[in-house]
Amino acid sequence: MISWFVGNFESMTITNDWKPERKNRLMKKKILIADDNPDNVELLRKRLSAQGYQIAAAFDGEEALQAVLKENPDLLILDIMMPKLDGYEVLRRLKKQDEYRNLPVILLTAKKEIPDKLKGLDIGADDYITKPFNPQELLARVRSLMALREEQERRAQDERLSALDQMVEGVAHEIRNPVTAIGGFARRLYERLPNGTQEKQYAEVIVNESKRLEQMVRQIVEATVISIPSLRKRDINEVIVEALAACQEKLNESQVTAKLELAEDLPPLIMDAGNMRRVIAHLISNAVNAMPSGGTLTIISARRNHYGQIQVSDTGVGIPSKILPHIFDPFFTTKSSGPGLGLAMVHKIIKQHGGQISVETEPNKGTTFSILLPLKEEVTAI
Repeated sequence: MISWFVGNFESMTITNDWKPERKNRLMKKKILIADDNPDNVELLRKRLSAQGYQIAAAFDGEEALQAVLKENPDLLILDIMMPKLDGYEVLRRLKKQDEYRNLPVILLTAKKEIPDKLKGLDIGADDYITKPFNPQELLARVRSLMALREEQERRAQDERLSALDQMVEGVAHEIRNPVTAIGGFARRLYERLPNGTQEKQYAEVIVNESKRLEQMVRQIVEATVISIPSLRKRDINEVIVEALAACQEKLNESQVTAKLELAEDLPPLIMDAGNMRRVIAHLISNAVNAMPSGGTLTIISARRNHYGQIQVSDTGVGIPSKILPHIFDPFFTTKSSGPGLGLAMVHKIIKQHGGQISVETEPNKGTTFSILLPLKEEVTAI
C-alpha cells in the first residue's frame, strides 16, 4: 500500500484491500413492502434482504403512498386489505401519476376469487400472489419483474440517446452560425456604445446570453465526438489521475478535498481514454457542485470479478428521489443554465464501452456513482 499527498488531494492510495460489502452496495434494488401485518413484513424483509434487495416498509395505505414518494422504490409489494386506504385505492392513485405509472406492483392478499384478481390487474398491478404464499415463487416473480423493468428502462434510454444523435448535427448547423453572428455583432455594438447608457446595458445582456448559448451549442456538438470512440488499452488509474488533475482548480476554489484509493491489480482496460477521462471529470465536477460548503471527494478503483470498477463519491447534498430516475435523460437538468447533456453523455460513453453505471444517494449525506467496465481483450464499440 502506497500513500502520498498531492496538492489538494488528501491522499492517494494504491491498494488491493477492497471491501466487498462496499462495492456491492451500489447494485442493490429497493423494494417497498406495504402490509398492515408486521409479521408478514418481517418475513418478506428477511427473505428479500437475503437476496440482496434494500427494503422499506409501510403499514397502511396512506403510509404506503408517502413511502413511495420518499423511497422511490424499484418495486412495490402491496397488500390489498389495509387500514385508511386499501391496496386497490393505493394502486389507483399511483397509476394516475406519470412518475409511477411504470412502477412494478405485486398484489399480495388472502382474496382468492377471480374477480378480486382481475380488479387489481385492471387497475394496473403487474402480478398477484395469494396468501399463504410460497417464498420461492414470490422471489421468482420479483426477479422477473425487476428484469423486465430494467429492460424497459434500457430500451427507453437507448431510444432517447438515438433521438439525441439524430438532432445533434442539425442543432450544430442551424443554431451555431446564427448565435455566433449575434454574439459577434453584439460585442461590436457594446464596444462602441457610450458607458452608462441603457443601450450599452442591453448590449451587455445580449453579449452574455450569446456566450451562454455558444457554450451550450459546444456541449451539444461534443456528442458527435463521443459517437466515434477510439478504443485502446489504457491504465484506468492513470486516466483517473489525469481527470482529477484537470479539475484541480475547481477543487481548490470549492474547498473540496480529494481522496484516491486505486487498486494496483487492475489490468489495462480497453477504452477511449479521452471519453473516459471526460466521464470521470464530469462526475468529479458534479460532485464538487453538490458540496457548496466544501467536503470530501473520494475516487476508488477496484477489480470486481470480470469487471474493473470506478466509484466517484461525494459528501454533498444528495440527489432528490423525485429526479433520480431522470438524471441520465438527455436535456434533463436542475441547473439554471446548460443543455442537460452531461450525464446522458456519461451513460452513452459507458454503454459504448460495454459497461454499466449506477448511482446511490442519500439526502445530506452524499452520492456515489459506480462504473463497471469489462475486463476483456476486445470491446466492440456500440
